[in-house]
Amino acid sequence: MRSLPRSAFAYVGVVILAGVGITTVAAARASVPWVELGFLAALYWIGGCGRITTKLRSLSISATFPIALAAILLVGAWPAVLPCLFATFLAPSRTAWFKRLFNSAQVGLSVLGAGLVYQAIPGSGAIGFTGATFPNVLMPVAAAGFAYCVVNYLLVGLVVSLTTQISLVLVWWRGMSETAVSNLGYGLLGLVIAVLWSGGVGPIAPLLVLAPILIARWAFQQYGEQHKAYEATVASLIRAVETKDFYTRGHSERVAQASVLIAEQLGMREDRLEMLRYAGMLHDVGKLGVPTKLLQKTGPLDDAEFAAIKLHPSRGFEMINGISFLDEAVLGVKHHHERVDGLGYPDGLSGHDIPEFARVIAVADAFDSMTSTRSYRSARTVDAAVAELRRWAGTQFDAAMVEALIVAVEQHGWQPRVDATDEVVDPAALVFVDHDDPSSDLAGAFGYQSSLQTKVS
Repeated sequence: MRSLPRSAFAYVGVVILAGVGITTVAAARASVPWVELGFLAALYWIGGCGRITTKLRSLSISATFPIALAAILLVGAWPAVLPCLFATFLAPSRTAWFKRLFNSAQVGLSVLGAGLVYQAIPGSGAIGFTGATFPNVLMPVAAAGFAYCVVNYLLVGLVVSLTTQISLVLVWWRGMSETAVSNLGYGLLGLVIAVLWSGGVGPIAPLLVLAPILIARWAFQQYGEQHKAYEATVASLIRAVETKDFYTRGHSERVAQASVLIAEQLGMREDRLEMLRYAGMLHDVGKLGVPTKLLQKTGPLDDAEFAAIKLHPSRGFEMINGISFLDEAVLGVKHHHERVDGLGYPDGLSGHDIPEFARVIAVADAFDSMTSTRSYRSARTVDAAVAELRRWAGTQFDAAMVEALIVAVEQHGWQPRVDATDEVVDPAALVFVDHDDPSSDLAGAFGYQSSLQTKVS
């Protein structure tokens, strides 16, 4: 907890104290049999097992929302706090103790807020879901579900924003907005549980609904496994390129990192950030289609040899164009050597005709190349690289992308990896030269010719 920024530390402490307060009040006001509360807690615990990490990696989702809503309908606002709060704390997880306490507290506050909203709206019926009539009850239930999501998203979004220094709007836009509508619909399963329970089926009702809940969670888990397979595919392609072209070692990951920094400043959605990261990692995959002797040739290339090197963006496009999950990334790979003045390659595109991903990667590629040590030259400082990017903004690079990178680097810093094997030597003793190094001559021959339910995870 000491690693948290002061503002986040204070916020987490306040939420935890609020959680302790409502737990005390709920325990004092609970008039529901403890066996019933224990059963609801067990169901909530089952729903919380195997949480799925979202694309915004500090957030995760679980199948607990329907159980929380059912608890509100069946036992009332205050008693419902207890099973949901304690089941959250006891859920299997490797999260730090203070995150467990925070998650438990924010769940309790979300349940209480939703329950109070439900009870305040006419048509909700008495506690225990007796006296409720259809369709009158639908409005209170929908309002309760909406209130739960608002409180939950706000409490979690604030801690993520304070911890990561990402604005609350971006946390919502990039990590939460995609799940909002589906969560509201998913939560209506809680209404089904309450109807069955109060209609004579009794405590077996949640078991009848638990199966589809667990199936839905299994589907989320399968998506997570599929995402891991995507990552492994991209990593394998990168390793193949790095084996063939020594000087791309580590470069692809850093270009992807810089690309995401740029995109975050531009407010790009999380799903596109992930695709941009893939594009940055794979931007040089076309080198697999370039003869190794050219990639590792000592000294300058002749015109024919350089023309072969310049084919690598098109070769990369051809290689990954059939991989469905890469989607928009393929155009970023194909056009990352285009220039905004139209003098780049392979298609001589200009301005906004160049795909957005490609304009981002072009800046990230040049920046990493300039700030990385190569055996034939020393790395430039970040300030020198920034000055060079600004110099060519509007001709070689999209000026908006350049400024976004500068702001991101000022906020987050930039530490290029320098390995022992990157030692600078006498240029006369070169063994290999990176013939696709954008920083070799920004205005010259190397591609720049002058003619990136919720809980805290």
